[in-house]
Amino acid sequence: SQGSVQPSLPIAPVVLPDKTALPHAEPILPIDHAPPASPPANEAAARRPDDPVCATSGTSAPWRYFKFLAVSESGYVVIETDAGIVLVNPQPAMERIVFEKLCGNASVVSQPLLIPKTVHFNPFESARVKSFLDAISATGFQLEEFGPDTWKIDAEPQILGDADPADALASIASDLEFAGAKRGGTKWREEAVARSVARTCAGTMAKLTAETAVKLVEDLASTSMPYVCPRGKPVMIFLSNRELDRKFGK
Repeated sequence: SQGSVQPSLPIAPVVLPDKTALPHAEPILPIDHAPPASPPANEAAARRPDDPVCATSGTSAPWRYFKFLAVSESGYVVIETDAGIVLVNPQPAMERIVFEKLCGNASVVSQPLLIPKTVHFNPFESARVKSFLDAISATGFQLEEFGPDTWKIDAEPQILGDADPADALASIASDLEFAGAKRGGTKWREEAVARSVARTCAGTMAKLTAETAVKLVEDLASTSMPYVCPRGKPVMIFLSNRELDRKFGK
């Protein structure tokens, strides 16, 4: 009726979503000097399996923990660490990871090919493959001469993944032309081949998802030199918390 007052409905309380606070790290240091440390035992026990904060440890770990933020439209991985914000370039990062796996103490796994592949080289490339055959075999290739300047691939390094073994071997033969003037050192020869295989693997990387980006960062943090790839290209760009505060006038 006219003039009647409608009863007011009770207002439901607004509940803000709970946000997991990042652990506090003191002091904040530049990334190349940040002391690695594992999270406290009670913190690690309380962390859920799906917690986005990932702890790292080891003498060469560049951060004590990181939180994945995004993969940018241009393909860079953005993470937050205890010391600041880091942009990771995936391809150089993958080169570093593969290179250290091939040059490490862990045994290299070969993957037999269901159908062997043949690769034909010019005489100079074929001679380089023959000269570096032991070093190439150390990465997981199984090769056999199959006619003039032709090589048959019976097995490939398992680490190659989806990369074509014939293309990988061709890249090795080409890269060895510019491997330098050193001669004789077994370790140097194996590293020269490993650099080429690592570059091939990085060149065939699929677009990163959140899960594969986190795995990449975890693997990178476990390497002995996570800041540059084997060819000397930078792997990451770091903005410290102090630098960010200074830029924003805090």
